[in-house]
Amino acid sequence: MPKKTFFRLDEEKQERVVRAAISEFHTNGFAKAKVETIAENAAVAKGSIYQYFENKKELFMHSVTWSMEYFMREIDKYTPLQEMDVFDYLLKDGRKRVELLNQETTLMLFFQDIMSGKFGSLTKTINDELWKIGDKYILQLIAVGKQKGTIRTDLDDSILALYYKGVTSQFDDYVFRIITENNFELSDSVYQEIEATINQVIELLKNGMGR
Repeated sequence: MPKKTFFRLDEEKQERVVRAAISEFHTNGFAKAKVETIAENAAVAKGSIYQYFENKKELFMHSVTWSMEYFMREIDKYTPLQEMDVFDYLLKDGRKRVELLNQETTLMLFFQDIMSGKFGSLTKTINDELWKIGDKYILQLIAVGKQKGTIRTDLDDSILALYYKGVTSQFDDYVFRIITENNFELSDSVYQEIEATINQVIELLKNGMGR
């Protein structure tokens, strides 16, 4: 958790620091990443970083959670869950996620680093944090779906969440692979291929979770 001084910064400066950190961690890994490089690229003094974070690990972990939460915030701007049918939301969520992953190259590569285990002994801690954020999102989705009558109410939320994660767990890996194989330039035919996969995933979710 960053220090209070970090949250006193305006959002633009917070984002600048975090994006500089993500770029450095992706390029050099955790052990070789340099705080002075992060500070320089964020246009802040090196000493300021330690006013915002206790140490490099705290900055790293905040960069991980910020990345996940950034994607979720951006998706929600275009697909507000409370205003939509859950499965329509998931369809548009999938489309927007593909667009964001294609636009946010460094963030996408950072996530690939995480999933590939690049950060060694930190991997379990990272995954635990990401699962917490992901579980909160999934349980919110289930609650809204039950309220709207589109998700089954005869199953416990934890079972529905387990099913959701099982169906969707490989989707981001698939999208990462497609985007990198196409050198971050997605043609209409590639978008159509991804769209077809999204529709199949939604059908699986409807069959298992829907009413």
